[in-house]
Amino acid sequence: MEHFEKEALYTAKNPPSIWFRYVDDTMTKLHEYDIESFSSHLNSIDEHIKFTSEQEDDGKIPFLDTCVHVNDDGSTKVTVYRKPTHTDQYLNFNSNHHLDHGSQDIIPPRREIASEKHDNKLEIEHCNTAIRANGYPEWMFTIPKKKDKTPSDKSSNKNQKINDGMPYIRGTSEALHRTFKKYGISMYHRPYNSIRQQFTHVKDKTDKLKKCGVVYYKKCEQCKNDYIGETGRSLVIRLKEHVARSNSAIHEHCSHTGNKIDRNNTKILDSEDSHIKRRVNGAIHIKQRRPSLNRDGGLELPPVYNSLLGSRGHPTSRDSFN
Repeated sequence: MEHFEKEALYTAKNPPSIWFRYVDDTMTKLHEYDIESFSSHLNSIDEHIKFTSEQEDDGKIPFLDTCVHVNDDGSTKVTVYRKPTHTDQYLNFNSNHHLDHGSQDIIPPRREIASEKHDNKLEIEHCNTAIRANGYPEWMFTIPKKKDKTPSDKSSNKNQKINDGMPYIRGTSEALHRTFKKYGISMYHRPYNSIRQQFTHVKDKTDKLKKCGVVYYKKCEQCKNDYIGETGRSLVIRLKEHVARSNSAIHEHCSHTGNKIDRNNTKILDSEDSHIKRRVNGAIHIKQRRPSLNRDGGLELPPVYNSLLGSRGHPTSRDSFN
């Protein structure tokens, strides 16, 4: 973009008197007669880079998250810009999130952004009204602003503190946070199993045989013998290898019994991209299910797993293969 804008401004017949750019958003000042010709000039430089333009309306024009106002005397001022579709809907106070999420994500919008005190006052009043509408109690507005850490503080904390992320469980996470803090462990919370994850699927579901990085389970329909494996490649490639390679436990079983195992009749037990984590998951499932065709227990697990997995039992043969 630096090369593009240098060429565009240098070769323009009537270049703008003001040109501000942030990534691919620009703010320019042009005579109204030159807008069309300058836009055509920009779009003629590179066939892969095309600009669209928006002109000021009633002396106002948005730029990034601000709105620039041109006053009658030619001076300018800046206010906060919100799209017409903005609903003032933020993270609700009663939602299942740690309090830090609300104090960090909701309260900061009340900071002074506008260039004039009167506009800042109106902006803070607007944000306060929106925050209250999202269920936040009055005491949230009295939370003091955290002091910015100096570079020396950041470097010392980086060497001393350990960060650990856990799913948020109301009541339990707060107690764990206080306990971990005593031992220099900084605990942060990440969402899991949200309503959106359950009901919203932006992408089409990947066919299970095309999935990569999985722990899988196969069962012989004729004799009920079963097998658990893991692969970082696509599942369909791994299943083809089981049939083609003579040293495969599944190939050996089919050769001795004459049975056939349908590759579509495969259940994915876990999905994991990390090689070592996937091997651990596979070993756990082998210990739990004790599949008859596996020649070993997979990755050797620490002895503590024996008591943990032994108390949980293992699944029955009535597993669904969907």
